[in-house]
Amino acid sequence: MVKSVSILFEALSVVAAGAAPLDGNPGAYEMAEIELCENSESVFPATADGIHFFNLPEFRSRMEKSLGPSAGGNGLFFKAIDFASELHEGQRRKSGAPYISHPCAVAEIMVREMGFKDPVLLAGALLHDVVEDIPWMSVEDIDARFGAGVAELVDGCTKMARFHLDRASLKDLTHSKIFISASRRLGVLIIKLADRLHNLRTLHYLPLTKRQRIAQETVDVYAPIAARLNLYPLKRELYHHALTFLYPKKSRKILHVMQEMRNLPAIASLEASLSRILSDYGIPADIRTRSKGLGSYYNPVKRSLDLGFPENFVDFAVVLHSDEIFDCYKALGLVNNNLAVIPRSLRDFVSNPKTNGYRSLHTRVHLSGNNYLIKIRNREMEKLAGGGVLRAWESQEGLSNEHWQEISELLRDIGEYGGAATHRKDLIRLSESEEIYTYSPAGDIYYLPKASIVLDFAYRIHSEIGDNCEGALVNGAWTPITGRLKDGDTVEILTSSEQMEVDTELEALCKTPKARTAINRRLHQKRLLFARRAGMDILLQEIVRHKLSVSVLEGESMRLILEVLNAKDLQELYLKIGQDLVSPQAVLYYLEGHRPEEAKKPAGAGGQGRNTLTVSGLDRAVFKFARCCNPLPGQDDVLATLSERGVTFHHRDCRDLLERHSLLVQQMLLVHWEMGAPWRHPLMIDIQILDSSIADMLRVLAAIPDEVRIEQIKSGLDRHNRELVALSVTFHSFSETREFFRRMPPEKTMVEDFGRERKRNEMRKD
Repeated sequence: MVKSVSILFEALSVVAAGAAPLDGNPGAYEMAEIELCENSESVFPATADGIHFFNLPEFRSRMEKSLGPSAGGNGLFFKAIDFASELHEGQRRKSGAPYISHPCAVAEIMVREMGFKDPVLLAGALLHDVVEDIPWMSVEDIDARFGAGVAELVDGCTKMARFHLDRASLKDLTHSKIFISASRRLGVLIIKLADRLHNLRTLHYLPLTKRQRIAQETVDVYAPIAARLNLYPLKRELYHHALTFLYPKKSRKILHVMQEMRNLPAIASLEASLSRILSDYGIPADIRTRSKGLGSYYNPVKRSLDLGFPENFVDFAVVLHSDEIFDCYKALGLVNNNLAVIPRSLRDFVSNPKTNGYRSLHTRVHLSGNNYLIKIRNREMEKLAGGGVLRAWESQEGLSNEHWQEISELLRDIGEYGGAATHRKDLIRLSESEEIYTYSPAGDIYYLPKASIVLDFAYRIHSEIGDNCEGALVNGAWTPITGRLKDGDTVEILTSSEQMEVDTELEALCKTPKARTAINRRLHQKRLLFARRAGMDILLQEIVRHKLSVSVLEGESMRLILEVLNAKDLQELYLKIGQDLVSPQAVLYYLEGHRPEEAKKPAGAGGQGRNTLTVSGLDRAVFKFARCCNPLPGQDDVLATLSERGVTFHHRDCRDLLERHSLLVQQMLLVHWEMGAPWRHPLMIDIQILDSSIADMLRVLAAIPDEVRIEQIKSGLDRHNRELVALSVTFHSFSETREFFRRMPPEKTMVEDFGRERKRNEMRKD
């Protein structure tokens, strides 16, 4: 196995450097991958009795050869070796090796395979586990011994440890912390990537369930973000290790298919054609062929390896010996003029580099039933293609300040995302997806993930423009905020003085982390605002019911109650009540001494009654209609439950609410629909009526008020093959919804979806 890993990473290094394949064998890389898949021996040497060991003096000697003597600027790193060794004394890994071997291996990966020599960064790598694994060690201790830079790196790499949360929540909080820390110090993410690489190389020592959990996290988080940083050799190996653990049989099959494809006659023919074309015109170049790695066969949506998933199976890199950029375009012209090029497949990443600094000319050709990608670049571009941000680490040459800022913003957007953990992983995956290129009216180019919409473009320009976007002129034609963009579109964003309305559907349509994070942040703000108002209203109802004065909220005792309930002020108390995190009855319990004598008597049915939630309009960011009992807007006998995600409506007789949820009576609020006031904006509600046909509904619909507009009506079958009618209806108030649903069969009618009518976003204002 030692030989296998060595061969594999040597192959990766050779690829990154643009040299010839191992031993002149173009299939060596694929063979190394297959060998790696089939072996599972230790990467550590072992003693005769099988107990693993680690030679720390030898490691120190290797580092002195790579970095220079331990004196001077490197002293910090070698001091960290001694300190880490002392702290991890007696600890062992699952392999049996001393634990110090792991942080040392991480540092060595960063030195020998990534090319880092920064002593602060390498000291952080050596100490990245000490705060997490040593109970008495703190970030402040690291700061005192090694300085703020090392302490910040160690803190960013330390997992969250809030023991009251479940494992999934802790993992998501850790990911959030890593990305936010990396947005300030990219070294945090570099250490975590090297750490994950070494863990994957020794993953076979762990139990199966833990192996699968680490492997899945790798393909969800670490491999995609390595791709986004243009660390393609690293991404390739991360995907390879993780996917061979997750799908051992399928990966072995695909690896052999990769080898067979690499040996197809068409590959040799195309390579020879490229060589001849360039040679005839006196353009010296190295031509490198490479089969797609396992990661290209991974479908993240289906979570499976799929032989048909890659757009092409083999790439050709044409690396010119000349450093003149003009020669790249000359070579592109020769290729396009002499081979069967696929129309509109050209990508010019030389004059318009990707946001991660990648530069190359891409064109696709068709030969013998397959498509092949040809990348044309010079040697400097080849180095950057293999090393990404690592090549520009020390001096930041090769990446402009704008590119570094975009990387920082991307990491911060992913880290600050406030939605579900699965959605954060979607953001990471989208950052790796294939890109389209779009233009501003001034001719500035903007790369966006494939299937991006107008709103993605607006947020790409500026957050404020995204917040106020009402549509765009795309190639001169009016397009709504949800209009999908394609290659070459020129986009002029149109804004309004009002901020646009946001909902969860709009968040899902966006493809960029920046747009999704911004929309999610506004959705969160909506929920907070509603929860504060609802919490205040509920607490005031409780105070009035118990015949207290509202002035008790301003008394000295209230300050003590806030402290007991862990709320910094009344506004936070209202918020917690509105999210059902604090019971209003708990507040009244502490206010007992301020209750007048008559209020201390048994309150009877009124005192034990439920509080009321007043609903003046519907917003899908806050409200949800439960599917278990199908309550209807404006209907009587509807109850509401509160949570941090908003409000869920149930019917009063809902069996699921009464039997399965461990809720107190006081947590189930009566719902008061405000009938009189019209809504600020019309609302479109998608409705399904089961066991009905359009003919059945025509007589009912003919009698509805004129203000209620039927936008769409169609018939179909549900998943149980029952006949149904689907309606999309626009309403303006709860009085209209009550009148409408009063005419519908209540047991057969359900709200499928609802949302603000987007007419103002779908047609340009005069």
